[in-house]
Amino acid sequence: MFADLTGHRPSEATLLSRLKQGYEQLAPYEQTIRDHLATAAVIHADETGARIEGARQWLHNISTPHWTFQAFHDKRGSQAFDDIGFLPDYNGIVMHDCNMPYFKEKYRFEHALCGAHLIRECQGIAEYDRHHWASQMKALLQMGLKLFQSARRANRPLAANTIRYIEERYDAILRWGELEWEQGRKREKTGPRGRKSKSKAANLGERFRVYKEAILRFLHDVRVPFDNNQAERDIRMVKVKQKISGTFRTWEGAAYFARARSFISTLRKQDLPILSSLMSALQHQFHFAIQ
Repeated sequence: MFADLTGHRPSEATLLSRLKQGYEQLAPYEQTIRDHLATAAVIHADETGARIEGARQWLHNISTPHWTFQAFHDKRGSQAFDDIGFLPDYNGIVMHDCNMPYFKEKYRFEHALCGAHLIRECQGIAEYDRHHWASQMKALLQMGLKLFQSARRANRPLAANTIRYIEERYDAILRWGELEWEQGRKREKTGPRGRKSKSKAANLGERFRVYKEAILRFLHDVRVPFDNNQAERDIRMVKVKQKISGTFRTWEGAAYFARARSFISTLRKQDLPILSSLMSALQHQFHFAIQ
């Protein structure tokens, strides 16, 4: 773009120098984003793969409708959470996709699980395993979502008898479902060593049983959304970037991208102009719309 507008093309060294300078000058604004996320009642968390220096690494996302923080790490689980340094100190509710490291006892936050993911998994079990319990659970979650949306539009909580009905129906579906998933609970071993693995239906059914409170938290707390679509939207740009511009050749380039993306995503959420806001930030004269 610069070459098209001016007839001059900046060197790669100039671009890299400016990216590094921008990375350093955006640091205080990234800290502001982290500070606001730390006080949010509910945050969305997710991870997605990205190639850096030819190997698969992970982009970690923590966000709300108004703030986005992203960082890369070579691990997906608790080692990354600890090194990035946000989740170990967070005390609110984390909406996530049931990545098991989130459930480690050392973390103090509460959990909410993405209903959209669970509906898709129920659909898969219903289609391929022909399990009736999965179809019934999918319908129950969809009903709960409609009731939740209606209550939110009316700015009121769900009625206690409605919540009780959904929870009782939830438990009944799992009791019936166990008769179905027990039939194929253990798969045959593929080799001479190791244990038989559980079927997908059995794993899903036990997840519904163990994490009932987190799955149905949206019924009890109006602050909790039904799904984790916020995080999925926020990490989409790294996929677009890799399809159009290719993967990251260095960790430094990935870090530059993550900080800039955190800032730009937050600008969009707060309806702030991108170019002029970036210029103001590089001159240390920028302020977010939400304080």
